[in-house]
Amino acid sequence: MTSPRLTVDLAALAQNYRSLRQRQGHTVPADQTAAVVKANAYGLGVATVSECLWQEGCRRFFVATADEGLELRQALPEAAIYILAGATPETMDALHQGSLIPVLNTPQQCLLWSSNTQSAAALHIDTGMNRLGLPWDTDFTQLPALTLDLVMTHFARADEASHPMREHQQQQFAHSVAGLTQCGWSNFWISANNSAGALTDKTLQATDPAWLDRLGVALYGVNPHEELDSVPAGHPMATVATLEAQVLQIRAVQPGAFVGYASTYEVQQPGRLATIGAGYADGVPRLLSNQGHVYFRGERLPMVGRISMDSLVVALPESCDLVEGDWVEIFGPNLSLGEVAAQAQTISYEILTGLSARVQRRI
Repeated sequence: MTSPRLTVDLAALAQNYRSLRQRQGHTVPADQTAAVVKANAYGLGVATVSECLWQEGCRRFFVATADEGLELRQALPEAAIYILAGATPETMDALHQGSLIPVLNTPQQCLLWSSNTQSAAALHIDTGMNRLGLPWDTDFTQLPALTLDLVMTHFARADEASHPMREHQQQQFAHSVAGLTQCGWSNFWISANNSAGALTDKTLQATDPAWLDRLGVALYGVNPHEELDSVPAGHPMATVATLEAQVLQIRAVQPGAFVGYASTYEVQQPGRLATIGAGYADGVPRLLSNQGHVYFRGERLPMVGRISMDSLVVALPESCDLVEGDWVEIFGPNLSLGEVAAQAQTISYEILTGLSARVQRRI
């Protein structure tokens, strides 16, 4: 059995990076546009993705953990690498070893970092997520001495462009930034926009030379706006990731035959079934059972029966010339990640990051 293959289109990745920097007739400089490459660059390969973006001028990268930061440092020795989990006693050595910049989230993290180093740090302000970060109304005079490189927040509903919470969070963030400035901190980057925020940023904050966008899922070809049928005008996302799998077997079936575990699909008329070499162990969601499709030469072939660990089955129309050994698309230019995620009752992020290690990555 040949493993499924994930093709990563670096030209499309670079195109998306350039497109996302366009803002109401203004081009955001590359050094003001950071890339989020946590979780192995959303499953696509952190070294390959980051090196491509570096060639496009990106100089700042965000990952989740110190271990991810050390891995990225091997690929990009000169990049600024931010660690979203912050600093803990267990990760201090790794942060120093990799010259990594922790995004400090609590007073304890601030004290730990200040007590052990004068190296640069970032500060996370919580303006409504209630997940990570110092409360927006923190008394910043009580913070220890820190060399602040960046101050950031995270929108809770940036994918809902019209929701009033976004403006509310912006106001609270502005209050925090002003408070930090009054306490004597200066010359730090300011960051709030993720992909969804950047795509609908109407404040032109990106014209501020201290502003830093943090681009994530849109770099990888995904529309981050759930409430929109398409991305805002001028920002078509090129397809970066295509997942394909090989046909293992084709069989003829008669009415009354059942397919897969628990016999959840019954054949209604004579036809053919194709068994495809990809399953939930590869990251194909089991919830696509009897819901999803694969694509082959202009035809969408429905998945029938339950998806197994290593395989899935599709029904073939009479016109389909699929044969054993052919490759079919599970997601890509013809079956978008958004569509596949909706059929699996999840989000595109989970589809990408759920791809397993046995899926072959190729450029």
